[in-house]
Formats: sequence, structure tokens, C-alpha cells
Amino acid sequence: MPELSFPKGFIWGSATSALQIEGATAEDGRGPSVWDEFCRAHPEKIYGGATPEPACGHYARWREDVSLIRELGHNGYRLSISWPRLFPGGGARLNEPGAAFYDRLFDALLAAGVEPNVTLYHWDLPQELGEKGGWENPDTALRFADYARACFRRYGDRVKLWATLNEPAWTVLNGYVTGLHPPCRPRDYAGALRAAQGLLRGHALAAAACGQERPGTKAGIVLNMSRIHPATPSDADAAAAALADGMINRWFSDAVIKGRFPEDIRGYYAKAGLLPAGLEETEALLRAVPLGFIGVNYYYPHYASADAPATNFHLNTSGRAEEDCQFSIKGLFRFVKNPKGRFTRWGWEIDPEGLHDLLLRVHQASPGLPIYVTENGLGRVEELEDGTVDDQERIDFVREHLRSVHRAIAAGADVRGYYMWSLMDNFSWINGYKKRYGFLYVDRATLERHKKKSALWFKAAALANAI
Repeated sequence: MPELSFPKGFIWGSATSALQIEGATAEDGRGPSVWDEFCRAHPEKIYGGATPEPACGHYARWREDVSLIRELGHNGYRLSISWPRLFPGGGARLNEPGAAFYDRLFDALLAAGVEPNVTLYHWDLPQELGEKGGWENPDTALRFADYARACFRRYGDRVKLWATLNEPAWTVLNGYVTGLHPPCRPRDYAGALRAAQGLLRGHALAAAACGQERPGTKAGIVLNMSRIHPATPSDADAAAAALADGMINRWFSDAVIKGRFPEDIRGYYAKAGLLPAGLEETEALLRAVPLGFIGVNYYYPHYASADAPATNFHLNTSGRAEEDCQFSIKGLFRFVKNPKGRFTRWGWEIDPEGLHDLLLRVHQASPGLPIYVTENGLGRVEELEDGTVDDQERIDFVREHLRSVHRAIAAGADVRGYYMWSLMDNFSWINGYKKRYGFLYVDRATLERHKKKSALWFKAAALANAI
């Protein structure tokens, strides 16, 4: 029997992104993205040399997918629009076949009783803009605002929940610090901060366009957030954790919520000679636009140690227990494993309490600000048996995290929905197609979808509005 009821109107849904599910990377006028080129040039960066073609074939199978979303009892669906599908090359000319695809998709979702929550940028930067400097080039933020304005004009009569960016911190960290993502420039800390500023300017300009084109609609943003603990009670580790938190979490959350960058981290970057020019202008742009909501993407916590004798970055691509995750910046901090933690086979700690803490943190920073859990999920290696997957581990994971969401709501946080990552198994940025996250199992040979047991459990919770 359900134990915990959620507020009336709470959104129960799942999340995807265009690049990870659509495929059709060269159809109907779509232009290349930086990820298409990155996968071609660096097959060693992704497990099995996987690419986002055909992904899940969603571009051709979208009707089936909308029908499945409805069957699963979801009343919300988080997705993204492909910038290079609408504006190949990032230019001013709209690609009508690509734009019409989203017309059909949004209409079908609404007809199915599913509210779309749409992200404008989920990492698929048009390749031509990447070649011109990407988010370091101030022109990219202007081109992004133009693209956003076109989306608000065309789809704003049907889409009411808009997020400008997905996980800007991860774009910066993996693009310029670890070098595991485009533009593949490891240890380029100055470039990282220039790109971060470009992303945040893009957010502000796009949010302003939202208010101009659709008065009464306020755009939000999706941040990847992690609870960062000191590895030990020592003062040194406490300082390392605060520094890591400032760089990964607060540099972005303070900017969009408070309209200013955190003074302690700003001072650190200034001392290191890394601050880009124009921060005050960026802060003014951010303060000038209202924030519609914060989307919180949460997977695992970090434990920071001041013992960081070397710089080293490695993510587990295979799921083998002996392949450890490593993130260390010499002299600053090193992430270490919690000796008491529970871990997935990819080395990600399972810690539902961290989600509760982060939701309250956002609430305390801006009481009354709407919050959505825009990603939260468990990746596994899975095989189809008798037409389904027994993923009780995922059911337990989602249930525990939903309990944390419920506690945060009871404590005053205005959490309005939960989107599990993901609707279906899809292309993973590091793990290719090996790591499966979906409610739906996707057969890689046929692209057929099969409901996992977690999909049926979540449907029952969604229909009851309770767990």
C-alpha cells in the first residue's frame, strides 16, 4: 500500500535528450553537432567507440514513444530540442523539416495528457559554432538567444516549462578540465571559465527572450548538483570540500539564483589569474531576468580530500569494479570513496540523503522558487529475459530518492516534479550503449522497446500520486 502521498499536480515523468535518443543525424537537413564530430575523431573516449547514430531511432519512432509514455502513466516528459536540427551551423536560417518534427511531437504529447518540459541546450552545439570557439566565443551566446527566441515563438503556445541549459558545470568540467567531452581540452582552466561565462550569458539572454516572446513565462535552468563532504573531519579537508563545492556547485547556482558569483571562489580565481573579463556585465544580465525554476540533476555525492599530489581524471567506462573513477586537481582537492558507502558497479555512490539536502539548499537560497528533480537514475548492465528486465535495484533506488523528495517537500521545498533518467536506454556520453538507464529496454539490434519492471512500478506510483 502507498505510504507517502505527493502534492496534487505533482509531475511523474522521465527524461531524455535529443542527441541521446533521436538518431537521424543527417536526415531532413540536420547539421552536425560537436558530439557527432567528437565521436568520429575520438572513438577511444566512449565505450565501444559508440556514436549517437542511430541512438534509439526516436526521430522515426516518436509516435510509438509517445504512446509508451502515455501507457506508463507519466503526466510529464522532459526532453530537449536539437539546436543543429533547427539551425544547422547555428546560423539564422530555420530548417523547416526539423522544426516541424517538434511541432508533431509536442502536439502528440499534449494530446496524450503529458506536459513537455523542454531544454534548449543539452550539449549538442552546432559544429560550426564549435569550430569558431564554442561557448568561449561571445557570439555563441547571441546565436543561442536567437535560437531560443525562435523556439519560444514557434512552440511557446504549447510548451510552458522551458530550461535554457542542461548541466553547464559538466559542459565546462568535462570539456576543459578532464577533456573527456568536446572540445577535449584537458586542464585548460582559463578556457573553462570563459566557457562558463559564455554559457551563463547565453542563459540570461535566452531567459530575457522568453519573457519578451511569452509574457508570463519564465525560463529555468538545469544544474547538476552534488553534495560534497569533507573526506575526514580535518580543517584541510573541510577547506577542500568548500573549494570543490564552490567550483562545481556554487559558481553556477549562486550566479543564476543570486545574480552574483561567490566571492570566495571569485577571489581564488582572481589570485590564480583565471578570471575572464566582463564578470560584472554577466552578473547584471543574470540579475535582470527572473528565474522560472531550478532543475536539479542528482546522481551521487563526493568526498573531498586536501591530499591531491597530482592532477588525474578518469571515469569508469566499462562498469568493471577494478576500473575506478578518479578526479584530482593537484594542490586543490581529490575526490575519494566513502568507505561506508553503497556503490553501483560504475563506482557511483547511492546516497538518497544527498538529494534531500540539495533540494533544501536550493529552497533556502531562494524560498518559493519552484524546483524539479530533472534527472535521477541508476545505470546498469542489463539483459532482456522473457520480454522484460527484472530491475528491482532500480525500483529500490527510485523509491529511496522519492522518499527524500517527499521529506524535502514536507520541510518546505517547492518541489513540483520528478523525472527519472531515463525513459529508455540510450546513448551515454562516456559509456556508449553499455550502461542502461531506461524504464524501457531498447534492443540494440532492432531498437524495439520493452517495459522493465521498474516502468510498471513507477506507473503504479504515478497513478496513485504516492509511493
